[in-house]
Amino acid sequence: MKFFTPSEERLLKFLGVLFMIGLLAREIRGYLERPTPAEQAERAADLEAFHAGGPAYLATGDGATLPPNVLAISAPIDVNRADNEQLQQLHGIGPVLAKKIIDYRTKNGYFQTIQDLTYVHGIGPRLLARWEGLLTAQADTTVQKGVSIE
Repeated sequence: MKFFTPSEERLLKFLGVLFMIGLLAREIRGYLERPTPAEQAERAADLEAFHAGGPAYLATGDGATLPPNVLAISAPIDVNRADNEQLQQLHGIGPVLAKKIIDYRTKNGYFQTIQDLTYVHGIGPRLLARWEGLLTAQADTTVQKGVSIE
């Protein structure tokens, strides 16, 4: 008993061959994209240098290292209490962005988490990732929605 006509059998064989070619192409692409032993050694050395160097090895993502004033930060900066000058110690914050952070904090109240900084226009996840470990958002009980309760 036959399940398929001769033309359907040819179509199934053709689709089977296409499937096998696709698998072969995927394997070849995977082989070509694998890092060479030299690249693997370089990545391992970079990772080891990062773990050994700590904050001094932090990179900005564009190939540059952090400026000296950022490396001089001894304790995390509290975004709920920091003034303009303290915020400008962070790489990527100038006077304009520092003012936006302070204005947002004054208008909307204190930041619950560091991720709330992304509500400030000009701060995205990539910039926030640069400041990992350099910021904190301590609860502020004296300011709620920009009004002092003292």
